[in-house]
Amino acid sequence: MSKTKKTPQKQSETDIRTTSLTPVRYLDSPRLQSPTSHDATLATCKTRLETLVKQLQDNYAKWQLAQQRGTAICYAIEAKKTKCLEKSEDDDSISTAYPDDLILPCNKLAIIASIFGDIANNTRETLRQLRALTKLPGAAADTIFYRSWRLSQFVAFTRELAERYEEEALVKIQVSENIAHCTRRSDLIAHTSLWEYPEHVDAYVKLGFLLLAEELSLK
Repeated sequence: MSKTKKTPQKQSETDIRTTSLTPVRYLDSPRLQSPTSHDATLATCKTRLETLVKQLQDNYAKWQLAQQRGTAICYAIEAKKTKCLEKSEDDDSISTAYPDDLILPCNKLAIIASIFGDIANNTRETLRQLRALTKLPGAAADTIFYRSWRLSQFVAFTRELAERYEEEALVKIQVSENIAHCTRRSDLIAHTSLWEYPEHVDAYVKLGFLLLAEELSLK
């Protein structure tokens, strides 16, 4: 008596019969963008980044120029004040300690010191805008727009720069407010040196901007 051979069912057929076909509903996500929208977001981010980086470079150029002009004025004040100190040994009048020709350079130095404060504030605002770019929807935060830096690296660079600007601006204000009141030659030299040889916006910052320029140079 021969056995009846059963034809094995295909696995796909078995799955279809035994599996409950439930409709799948995909939730809308604000992060899902069409290719066109994604490209537009990256283009907008790149444009804003270029503008903000240009502001950083322009402000650094202004800082360097103000640094040079302020140094020259400090030397002029030091020279005038030194003569005053020499004369004050023989004359105790207040006019000898604060001659009229000392007013103009002191006012100029105060104006230059205020420029450093403005640059520090502008850099802090640039930092705020860079942080906002990292929160754009899509892959903007992880995109490399130039050579190797992501947005987080631009943020880190600007954050440290803003901190250094703010610290150095305070030193400049201190010098501008006190250099004309020095009563000793050594104090005059110390104030001029504080301005001429900055502690915070120094060669390290210069190197940072050289690296930034290299990052932006697309070859």
